[in-house]
Amino acid sequence: MPTDTPYLESLEQSTGRTDATIKWARYLGETFGTTGALNCLRYYQDLGWISPLVRKQMTSYLRGLSLGEIHNRRYDEPATLEYPLESLSGTLFGAHAQSLEYISKIAGDDIEEHVMVARMAERRVERRLDEESDDDGSDQPSEMVSIIRDGPSNLS
Repeated sequence: MPTDTPYLESLEQSTGRTDATIKWARYLGETFGTTGALNCLRYYQDLGWISPLVRKQMTSYLRGLSLGEIHNRRYDEPATLEYPLESLSGTLFGAHAQSLEYISKIAGDDIEEHVMVARMAERRVERRLDEESDDDGSDQPSEMVSIIRDGPSNLS
């Protein structure tokens, strides 16, 4: 995913992408309500997920939703996600992860590929940490390995 420009620059008018855009607008409206959806779009723009143009276009889509498509469900209710984002199900980020999946689809990207690369990198790091703890000859991992793997301990 690029970091220097918005991930999604515009809402292209192809059949598959238009369908995903409408589904995303409905998802935002049903999940966050009108005000919450608008706040999410601002947040996604701040994160670099979408451009100001996409935010403006999505605002138009949201305004076109019927009252039946707008629901004021709390955004922090656990979302159930499917592969490849299933590990985020039940977390506070789950609802936003679903938005990222829509954004990825509209951008014509495959989020599954990005998740697989990240998981492979994570496994590679874990393997290196295990090798590093084995190389020092002791049964205990080094302090740095422990901090990376388990997080810093509470020093009281």
